[in-house]
Amino acid sequence: MRKIVVLSLALMLVMTAVAYGQDLHSTWVNSKNLVYYSTYDYRWVFAIGEGVRMYSNDFTTVLVGADNADPPGWTMVPLVGDAGDATVTAGTDSAGAMILTTDDTENDGLNIYLNGESFLLTLNAPLYFGVRLAVSDADAVDLFVGLCITDAEMWGGITDGVYFESADATAVCTFVTEINSTETSDTSAGTLTDGAYHILEFTWDGATYVKAYFDGTLVATSSTNIPTDEALTFALELLTGEGNTNTVTIDWIRVIQCR
Repeated sequence: MRKIVVLSLALMLVMTAVAYGQDLHSTWVNSKNLVYYSTYDYRWVFAIGEGVRMYSNDFTTVLVGADNADPPGWTMVPLVGDAGDATVTAGTDSAGAMILTTDDTENDGLNIYLNGESFLLTLNAPLYFGVRLAVSDADAVDLFVGLCITDAEMWGGITDGVYFESADATAVCTFVTEINSTETSDTSAGTLTDGAYHILEFTWDGATYVKAYFDGTLVATSSTNIPTDEALTFALELLTGEGNTNTVTIDWIRVIQCR
């Protein structure tokens, strides 16, 4: 059994190396965790070690709940009015994707969060968060994405989290660190483009700072209102800002923490 586990891990590392080619590098974190990163030293793609806590999904397979019920491992909450028509579906691209689609009435939509609050921004436990996504009509939606406590309605209702949000009619991202309903925010954390993929990322250094990146560019740094007293999970909310359906397509998600 031990040989099988070792071989499986070796195969995963080989596949990661092939996928990222010469851009793949490695470093030790907390002396016992080996972290692989690509393109930028903050962009973690894989980690192995006794202190690693990781969620990674490229959505090459999307398990969709029957009749738009909760996808396995996730909780989906339709929001407002005719929001029961909101859906979670698999993408048709060969690279894999998960697609969230709103209903066609203004402010209708849905949120979805990963079951289990598994990540805590605590001392000596650096963390990487990253998501690659595309919004169909960027200035006609309210978008929330990041790590937060589980909540039935995230937009304006979260008390603790680290996240990006973009309000209807703007397409401009705000980056927020929030604890006990007190926020620190940067209102110019990148601009979404209709139908284009963007990479939204942040890191926690395990001591003081959270840094946010938009398409590889540092857009915000915060050392205040870091939610260090609540465990968090991946969450995303999408509301349409017009009388049309809108979508967000998620290509991949990675959350990696080393304790």
